[in-house]
Amino acid sequence: MRKQVGYFAGGFLVILLTIIISYQDGHENGEKRMVAVLGNAVYNVWESYYEIVEDSNREMTIDSISRMNDRLISVKAYSNVVDRTVGEEVLLPIADKLLNIGKVIENNYRENGNLDKEKYKETVEEIEKVNTLLTEIYYIPNSEGKVNLK
Repeated sequence: MRKQVGYFAGGFLVILLTIIISYQDGHENGEKRMVAVLGNAVYNVWESYYEIVEDSNREMTIDSISRMNDRLISVKAYSNVVDRTVGEEVLLPIADKLLNIGKVIENNYRENGNLDKEKYKETVEEIEKVNTLLTEIYYIPNSEGKVNLK
């Protein structure tokens, strides 16, 4: 009888250890996946903002405004991913505000043929500021692009 209890206890211990190790591996892999998703989303936000700033050095046309708005739609989606991952709504309201401004500029042009160059310039300047803050807040310094989950 003692032998059977010993086998049972030993088997139970092996199963318990397997479950604990499996849980720990799953937790570590889950965190790695989350960091990878966050890193990808932060990079895509940064890159889209960067491309908007680069495009602003060219002549302002309705096409450049439309491209900016398309990129801001992408930024909004990736900002949602970042905000949900870190648990704070920071980037999404900014992207939403910038997209609304871009749409106003585009709609004004479509209605009366006027491109509000001053509003466009202010928007691009805000995007530059946000992009600088983005790298300071979400990237770990001297880590070759690792993101901060906090």
